[in-house]
Amino acid sequence: MEELVLSQTQQQGVLRSWNNAAKENKPPPSISELIKSAFPDIKNADGRTKEGRAVRAFLHTRELKARTSRDPERELTISEEQKEFIKNNAQMMKPADMAKVLFNKPGLTHLSLESRKIQEYANTLESSEVYSEEEIAPRDFKPPKRFDTAIARINKYVMNGIDKEKISIAQKKSITSLIEYMHTFRFIHQINNYETVTERELFESSFVRYTWDKADLTQEEVDQYIVLSIEVVIASNIQNRINTLTEHLDESANDSEGRRISMSLVESIGTCTSEYNQCVNRQQKLLNDLKEKRSARLSKQIKEHASILNLVEMWKDEESRKKMIHLAELRKKAIKQEVDRLTDMDEIKARIMGLSEEEAIDG
Repeated sequence: MEELVLSQTQQQGVLRSWNNAAKENKPPPSISELIKSAFPDIKNADGRTKEGRAVRAFLHTRELKARTSRDPERELTISEEQKEFIKNNAQMMKPADMAKVLFNKPGLTHLSLESRKIQEYANTLESSEVYSEEEIAPRDFKPPKRFDTAIARINKYVMNGIDKEKISIAQKKSITSLIEYMHTFRFIHQINNYETVTERELFESSFVRYTWDKADLTQEEVDQYIVLSIEVVIASNIQNRINTLTEHLDESANDSEGRRISMSLVESIGTCTSEYNQCVNRQQKLLNDLKEKRSARLSKQIKEHASILNLVEMWKDEESRKKMIHLAELRKKAIKQEVDRLTDMDEIKARIMGLSEEEAIDG
């Protein structure tokens, strides 16, 4: 008999039920509940039916296990040592990553019971209990409003930024634009999402360094530079997580249970490294796209301005040519008048003809 395979819609129904239970911190759904999600019209189906086997097969591909009537949610207690580990690493590691290390189960996901228990405990911790070397950022970020404040912000993040005593017209325009960029709702909303001073400054510095000398950005490009700055912060956090995991891996080498947790740490480090590389690639692609778009727009503007300049030069040439022709005609006219005047003078005529005054009179 050919086995039944869930359609994409049915798979989404199963995952939706599973995720809803996880969000509400409830036990995993029972197999009968998941069958109902995939086959709403089926009644009295269980794990032994073809529908149940199809649901089980799909769950197996996602490394998930449904709860059965004989398999209620097992009790899971987090030890004091594990709680201390969570306090020390909640800032750097995801619950699933901590669960893989603490329970030596590389296949755990964020939906697993262990991960959810860790998340549940982490949610009960006060910010003062969570170990962090980072300074907590003020509640509301204040973007610069004045020229001098904006210049100070630029010079803080940009080497050889702006000399206050030698500000060009182009720089004034760029500063005005940067102030406008940093007052957009999306920028302020995003930077206020960061809780530590380091994250805020990394986000702000990235945005300022990318945009401080670009006064011609469109709103779409400003949004893209915000996304690019977000990626910079994400990459930094992933790198910090890799460093933390590597330190734990080094410590486990001297631990009596080092072999038990080392494989989980190695897998977590590999996952983080892959995430980091993907993040860096996204940054490079986005940066290249922004450069190409702006370069194309500026080239078009230069061509349009060049056409206007050519017309101006042509007009100036035409005007100069007419002026020179006019001067030449005036000069020619003046010479002609002088010649006519000289031609009418009797003395000049007599001299030209070689006659003396007596000869002219006596004939």
